Amino acid sequence: DRLRRQRGPADGSTRLELSQRPRGMNGASSHGHAAQLNLRQQAPDLDKATAQAEALKEQLLVLDAKKDRLLKSRPSGAKRNMHEVEALIRAKQHEMERSTLTIKEEKARLQEMKRMKDDAKKAMEWENEFDDIKNKRAQIAESLRAVFADIGTVRDEQSRQDTAAELEVPVEDVVEARTPVSEGLRELLSSARWKKKLRTECAVIVRATKNSVKISGLSDAVEAASRVIAEIGPVVVRRIGIDDAQVALLIGRKGATIEQLQGDSGCSIEVRRKEKQVVLVGDEAAVASLAAQINELFTTQRRVDATIKFDPEQKGTLLGKGGATIQRIQSESGGAMLEIGKGSDPTVRISGPYVAVEAARTEICRLLKLDAESVRSVDVPEEVTGALFGRGEKLRALAAAHGVNIDRTEGGAKVRGSRKAVEAAVSELLAVVEANRRVEEHLEIESYHVGMMLGKGGATVQSIQRETGTTIAVANKPADGKTTQTLTVRGTKAAVDNAMAALEAVLQYKAEAAEVVSVDAGLMFLFLGNGGEELNRIRAETGAAIDVPRDQQKLEFRIRGTVAAVEAAKQAIARALDANKRCAESITLPWHCIDLLLGPNADRLRELEAKHQVQIELPGANLPSDTVCSGSFLAIATSMSIRGRRKHVEAAMQELSALSRSHQCDELELSLDDSTLLAQLCLHDDGLLTRLEAEFGVTLDFEPMRDRVTLRGEGCISARMALQALLAQERPQEVAIACPGPQMELLLASDGQILAQLAQLVAPAMLAVQEFPPAIMVTGSAAIVAEARTKCGTWLEEHADSSQQVGIPPEVQPALASRMRPLAAEYRVSLEMVDGGTALLITGPSAMVMPALAEVRALIEEHATEEVAIELEDPELTLAHLHARSMRAAHAGVTIDVLREEGRLVLMGRRRRVAVVRDELQTLLDEAGGCAHTQPITGAQLERLVRPQSRQEEQPLYRKLQDSTQCALHLDRVALTLTVFGRHVAVSRALKSLETALDVGEESRQVPLSVIPIIIGRGGSTIKRLQQDSGATFDINRNTGSVRVYGKQEAVSTAVRLLDGLLAEQGGVHERPILARQVPLIIGRGGSTIKSLQAESGATIVVSKEENCVRIRGPRHAVDKAVELLANLLDGGPRGAAPTAGAAGSEPPPGCGSAPPSMPVSGL
Repeated sequence: DRLRRQRGPADGSTRLELSQRPRGMNGASSHGHAAQLNLRQQAPDLDKATAQAEALKEQLLVLDAKKDRLLKSRPSGAKRNMHEVEALIRAKQHEMERSTLTIKEEKARLQEMKRMKDDAKKAMEWENEFDDIKNKRAQIAESLRAVFADIGTVRDEQSRQDTAAELEVPVEDVVEARTPVSEGLRELLSSARWKKKLRTECAVIVRATKNSVKISGLSDAVEAASRVIAEIGPVVVRRIGIDDAQVALLIGRKGATIEQLQGDSGCSIEVRRKEKQVVLVGDEAAVASLAAQINELFTTQRRVDATIKFDPEQKGTLLGKGGATIQRIQSESGGAMLEIGKGSDPTVRISGPYVAVEAARTEICRLLKLDAESVRSVDVPEEVTGALFGRGEKLRALAAAHGVNIDRTEGGAKVRGSRKAVEAAVSELLAVVEANRRVEEHLEIESYHVGMMLGKGGATVQSIQRETGTTIAVANKPADGKTTQTLTVRGTKAAVDNAMAALEAVLQYKAEAAEVVSVDAGLMFLFLGNGGEELNRIRAETGAAIDVPRDQQKLEFRIRGTVAAVEAAKQAIARALDANKRCAESITLPWHCIDLLLGPNADRLRELEAKHQVQIELPGANLPSDTVCSGSFLAIATSMSIRGRRKHVEAAMQELSALSRSHQCDELELSLDDSTLLAQLCLHDDGLLTRLEAEFGVTLDFEPMRDRVTLRGEGCISARMALQALLAQERPQEVAIACPGPQMELLLASDGQILAQLAQLVAPAMLAVQEFPPAIMVTGSAAIVAEARTKCGTWLEEHADSSQQVGIPPEVQPALASRMRPLAAEYRVSLEMVDGGTALLITGPSAMVMPALAEVRALIEEHATEEVAIELEDPELTLAHLHARSMRAAHAGVTIDVLREEGRLVLMGRRRRVAVVRDELQTLLDEAGGCAHTQPITGAQLERLVRPQSRQEEQPLYRKLQDSTQCALHLDRVALTLTVFGRHVAVSRALKSLETALDVGEESRQVPLSVIPIIIGRGGSTIKRLQQDSGATFDINRNTGSVRVYGKQEAVSTAVRLLDGLLAEQGGVHERPILARQVPLIIGRGGSTIKSLQAESGATIVVSKEENCVRIRGPRHAVDKAVELLANLLDGGPRGAAPTAGAAGSEPPPGCGSAPPSMPVSGL
């Protein structure tokens, strides 16, 4: 490359031109090095050109200022050139020559002609000067463009040099490409993140320009980067205002926060400190999510301070033991710092991130109940303080039970919480205070009840004192013969009440029932022996009080307590009396375990008698010695007798019965076959007999040599029956199953494969084939044989003769011809083409025919072609068209034609593939039908959807949205509705895109023509302000008075509100007809009167001489004031009816007198 310097012809500006010549095979690097050296040499010229450009821009500014001054001093009047003025003057001179004028009139005409000539000369001079400025400006602008072009060329070459140096490639290999992009995409690609990404992945350098991006690098890399940029979807830009503190939060420590946000969202984040804003660029949904995260970050992490005031007694609660509570709040808040006021200052200062401060503040308010509905104080006497407060456990439990806070104060406690909870807690506190007051109670008891009250060794009264915390004292027995003694109970009220209740439970003085039970003196020892053990047991079991007076011969039990307790005590006493009566019972003698019963020298029998305190008499024990062996053994009785108290006799009988059952014995005689079978079962299953013993609780002794099983134990009968059933089930059996001829042929096949399969099917049964008569022989146990017989029957049914016929399409016949022989051999069936080769007959066993038929049908499905036409509605056709390309790619060989004119979809191809495509299409349409969304749209939204987004695009917006979202958008132009039809995910994506795309509104207002200048304002200032404040666009028709506002819906709403407010404030308009002679009166000398009226009223007053009317506009109050002033002014002037058309302008202004009839006065 090389640089040439050229001198411009007009202004001597320096032009730098960059020319590029083809790079040869040799000398490329040296040439690039020379070009780089040449650029460094031309750097001063580039600086000089830059300075010259700045000078030219200064000259343009000077000329523009001069041009503005000229425009402000532009001559008024009609625009006529000098030739027109001279012709007009000659015409006036001829007219003066033909008419008779007075000297005064002739002088006026001459002055008028001179004025016209002077005005024309001034206008010509102004035009010449203006044209001179325009020409100079055009020359300077052309020179400036040339300088900028040269500077741009040099900078482009410098850019190439920088790219080559950064990528470390030869400069002659560097190519540049400019890609026009949208503003959002330009913002995205100009971000540091995307520059780094393209630099790393594609080895290119990206630089953003005004409406495009420039990609520099090697040719292949530039093409790859262009493809990457083209694949980027729709990009949106969102700007968020931030301050310096938020900048630090967003960037984070060493940029960690902003890097994490960019990585998680996939968006670009650019912080612009000077503009105090952050720019987010990326996918619409991602940008919205990222903006929400940033707003949450700003909200939750900004540092704030808060101060909370509390009552002095709550300071301990807030601190906790050793400061544990406040440290816990500080750690759980997530970063807040808590500082409690020193001394008597009842405040806590919280500082840190907003979320942490808010969490700490909330926890403190909850802990201290600062927002409690009710706060009450409770006075606590000093004597109860220790019992109530103690270490604080009672107060904490009480506060937790009612959900309140209880803080200790001087002389009492303060309760905070809801009104209901505080009332309940205060009531319980007062009850606790009342219960802990020291009291003393006295109780008079019978002297003979003192022992019952004291208990054995004083155990009862000590237990009551220990459990209730009271002191119980018993007065000495009085010497005056009284039968009662005084019992004194001291302690708190609650403890004393508990002790009195415990004493009542023992003494039963307030019992609701009382009974007297008489007992023989001979049995009294049963209840009173061993320290009254039996009587105390009855008392404990029934809860009744039982007194035993001892001053009578016939003793009585006096029972007190509840009705149920008294009745239970009576029954217990009756049972005790009955159980201790003497009786005799007989029980069958257990001869099978007589040795175990007697033991050596009858020691076991004597132990049993001593254990149960009974006497046991065996049969024959009381016979004379000379008759013991006389007669038969059966003559001796088979029962034994037990004598003693009933409870002892019953216990002994139970033990003897258990001994007899546990040693019961039985024998099972087996046949030789059963004995052999049982031995085989035991060899096959070692734990068989062990499981039977565990199941029935017996002992089994199998003697194979004697063919006998001995059973011992209580369940020997059940075990015997179970063993017999097991042998019956396991005895081998043989069953013959008739076999038809075709199935027999299969079984007797030479390869034996079918027979082996059937034998495996019926295993573990043994299988054999009998040829005459034809049958299948099955051998095994009863259960196995039954199951095998069922399986054989099923097999015979499945292999019965069967035949099936299936039609064969012509396109399938070649493929079938090559498969017939392998199919017949594989399935052992016969295949034959029938009906002229259009059908296939399959003959053989049904179990073989059906699989063969299934494979033939699969072959038909694979090779047969089919054409399917599906009638669809317009939205369904559109959706099918959108997905047709992906379906064709996924199912090669299937043709998908969308016939919109006929309203149908045609599928053509292999039958199986066509069926798959049809099912997929039906699934797609079913899902789309279930989530279709219809919404109304406005005319502006309809126009936006059917119109391309820009002039470069020919495709309407709704079709572009269809392609990007894969959803069908159906527009009803009559009903103004939009239906979104597609998959659920695609519909959601389309609705999000439509939410942005359809954010357009339009409003129209019809206003008087006189109000339009108010809306526009001086130099368009008002309408510009309206557009800037609202963000909407105004379109005003000056001829019809129509004002059209369009843009985003929110912007249109704002604009209409501002417009209505403007019209309400500035929309005052008034028109008044006037006479021609009143015009000078309203205007005044040099416009002084009308200026005064405008200044005094604040309204704008315009006098129309052509229409003979006055128009007043401005704020309503100003218009009313101007109308009033104008009426006062005109009331003092000439009165009369409005002149006719012929007389208009015929009267002179007031004070000018009448003009001669031959000289009409010109209107002002």
